[in-house]
Amino acid sequence: MYLYPPNDQWTAEFQNEKHSIISSYKGIIEIYHIGSTAINGLYAKDCIDLLGVVKDISEVSSLRQSLTNIGYVHKGEYGIPGREYFSKKQRKVHFHIFQSGDVNVQKHLNFVKVMQGNIELISELNKIKQELHTKYPSDKDSYQNEKAFFYSRINKGE
Repeated sequence: MYLYPPNDQWTAEFQNEKHSIISSYKGIIEIYHIGSTAINGLYAKDCIDLLGVVKDISEVSSLRQSLTNIGYVHKGEYGIPGREYFSKKQRKVHFHIFQSGDVNVQKHLNFVKVMQGNIELISELNKIKQELHTKYPSDKDSYQNEKAFFYSRINKGE
């Protein structure tokens, strides 16, 4: 199982991670809660997604040791140019860092803005997620690929 019902603890867990990062990261970084765990009432993988926004992405490589010291594993761009990606297994976290102005920053923030409090969209996406989880109980890639249309629609403002 990789899909979980909404959990009130996700927001507190985000706050804990944010505090931990800001306390140890020696540069200037803004941190946002993104992805499904950021949306009240939405089913999600039990993974906290964080978005870090920095003025200069090149600074991250010289400061990544501070993130490694608190349990993060650096994975480089990990398939997305302009991103510094980190993950953490103990309290599963995905941490995406982009430079201010990168198109991905707005994409992630827009998803949360559009979804938060929109009962119809939350209900629609929950239904899609539950059906795909039933259809692909052990195939996360197919699950991800088949729900991509919904995210594309949100990002196009439909």
